[in-house]
Amino acid sequence: MEAAKATGLSEADIVKAITWIAEPKAGSHRRRTMFAYEKGLIWGNDNYRTNQALVNLALATGNVGRPGGGCVRMGGHQEGYSRPSDAHVGRPGPYVDKLLIEGKGGVHHVWGCDHYKTTLNAMEFKRVYKQRTDLVKDAMNSVPYGDRDAMVEAIMGAIRKGGLFSVDVDIVTTKIGAAAHVILPAATSGEMNLTSMNGERRMRLTERYMDPPGQAMPDCLIAARLANNLERVFRAAGKNDVADKFKGFDWKTEEDAFMDGYHAHEGGGEHVNYERLRAMGNNGFQEPATGFQDGKIVGTKRLFADGKFKSKDGKATFAETPWRGLQAAGKQAEKDKFPFLINNGRANLVWQSAYLDQADEFVQDRWPYPFVEMNPDDMAELKLGEGDLVEIHNDNGATQAMAYPTPSARRGQVFMLFGYPTGVQGNVVSAGVNEFVIPNYKQTWGAIRKISDAPESVRNASYKSKEYRA
Repeated sequence: MEAAKATGLSEADIVKAITWIAEPKAGSHRRRTMFAYEKGLIWGNDNYRTNQALVNLALATGNVGRPGGGCVRMGGHQEGYSRPSDAHVGRPGPYVDKLLIEGKGGVHHVWGCDHYKTTLNAMEFKRVYKQRTDLVKDAMNSVPYGDRDAMVEAIMGAIRKGGLFSVDVDIVTTKIGAAAHVILPAATSGEMNLTSMNGERRMRLTERYMDPPGQAMPDCLIAARLANNLERVFRAAGKNDVADKFKGFDWKTEEDAFMDGYHAHEGGGEHVNYERLRAMGNNGFQEPATGFQDGKIVGTKRLFADGKFKSKDGKATFAETPWRGLQAAGKQAEKDKFPFLINNGRANLVWQSAYLDQADEFVQDRWPYPFVEMNPDDMAELKLGEGDLVEIHNDNGATQAMAYPTPSARRGQVFMLFGYPTGVQGNVVSAGVNEFVIPNYKQTWGAIRKISDAPESVRNASYKSKEYRA
């Protein structure tokens, strides 16, 4: 029953679920269940063990490799790539934010992410990051324009004194980009050829249909240009052993990167190229590919359909997932101290962290501030009306939001839109991580106080339930 606690279910609930799943229908077949999970589990408490507990449950009830059953991560990042081993990083991986806050590191590359809005311990991170990057900016401002050698020396001198040189790669301007010294504009879907794979392992090719703005280019080609230059510089310096690590990135197109990575290294990748993906259309194929026949890539409809797993004896391995309480350091003390659980996440009303919605008048007019969904009784206790501005605060920092009455919200628990430019929920998330340096964004506790009555910009907004009820 330890799995019950790890998944957040009571023992009675999990017994009922197993009984329902295993109980025969009117016919001769057992019910099958698809166990689907997303960010609430992935970025929550004791990440790996909670994931494993859910997979254990799917395995124990015979729902892996069977029609109608399975265990899958929903949606999220669109993937369709090949990644190298993480052996050079090791386990656990470095806690980069913590290292940067401690004054370590000299150059920080940011790729398609706005730490100022989305990292944990965001308030402290922003404070230190600006302080360190400003050291380098001040040094750069003291050098006459065009004197490259003097500029390099000024940058290195500032880094030696604790400064940080920041490179930002993204498709739009970002909050953290304001601290960057170099911005490399990237291309996005539609401006480049993109292979992506969704939760059902369906890979497809989204072809470029317009030019990226200015000098923007796909991430893979930006990385290739960096590698080409590093190879050149290290060879010129006589460090051929180091230069050799950057060989082979002579990519000119996205397809070059795909062929060098996925096609050459992933299981079944030898059957996949752009021409064949193009012929498969929007349906694509389900990974892994097993062949190419009659002009089509042959995919895999269902994993483990033969009942065999990737172990020596072919049997499934059940992980031990005992409940260990709140694992990230300081979380239990925070829970004991503050009255509200401040949950957070995305909403279908806003795209991601609103990075593409910042200039969208329709979205900004509806949501000038991030909403925080609260139980009406909690709102009454705090003398809050709909749309009132509140401050959410704890020992990590503070942020703001607009109160949104939500009858289905439990007392003492609120849900705040994450990563919003006018109210950063990450400001109140602690720096605590588990032993694998997996952040826990979801279990955060804080206090809530009223800042002001609903401002004019939200007074005429609708506060109807956003939930759909069948």
